[in-house]
Amino acid sequence: MADAKTAKKPGFFKELLTFLLVVAIILGIASGAIFYLSGKNLDDLLGARPVAKKETNQPALVNPVSTGQEAGANQQLTAVPASSEEKGATDAAMPASYPVEMPGQQSNEGAALPTQKGALKGTITWQYNDFVGTKPDVNAKILLIRTDFDKNTITDVEEGVFAIGLAPKNSGLFAGKANGYGNYEIGNLPVGEYHIMIVSEQTTRNIMLPVDEYPITKLKPYIQKWDAFLSMSLVDKKYHVATITIEEGQTLDFSHDFGNTYF
Repeated sequence: MADAKTAKKPGFFKELLTFLLVVAIILGIASGAIFYLSGKNLDDLLGARPVAKKETNQPALVNPVSTGQEAGANQQLTAVPASSEEKGATDAAMPASYPVEMPGQQSNEGAALPTQKGALKGTITWQYNDFVGTKPDVNAKILLIRTDFDKNTITDVEEGVFAIGLAPKNSGLFAGKANGYGNYEIGNLPVGEYHIMIVSEQTTRNIMLPVDEYPITKLKPYIQKWDAFLSMSLVDKKYHVATITIEEGQTLDFSHDFGNTYF
């Protein structure tokens, strides 16, 4: 009996090894399938992963249709940077207040230059009597109208303000008053020809006489409401009207004495 049991052992171990080998093969196949399926599901969850592109120094081609340029226009552009990095560096180095001239843009050449300026000053006086003599015409009004002034560019209210000796802001009209010494000065006047009207504050005129034809001829074309302007400025006061020229960098001296008052 002992010999019979000993003879069966080699067959048992052989079967055991075969079983273990089969199990190992099955496990290998199963793990490979699981690995494949898990990798596939990961791709589905994350999506397609981008592939890094190799950078080149070649400039991108410009589509004439998308830029509004005609075909062949790219051959004429010599000042365009080769890459977006170089263009960004150029834009950062150039201040925004000095635009770079590019094809299709207007050139800075021929831009409007600052207006040339001059000034006007003078002394306005009158004669008190033969004994006292000359005195300053304090608060005498000095009104300036450019000979190219368009009366339709201001309102009736602004025109009324000008008649009493004040210049509305940005109206193109200019005004001043004589100080306690009879002196006045108006600066920053654009060069050119002006009609000047000086209206006395200390002397009066004969209101029975009409306004002279000369100031009407010179001033009426620039005034919308002439009768209202006349009543606020020239009705009872002495006045003086003339035409002057303001030159660049020069101060014109224009003075006047109104003499004796009417009453």
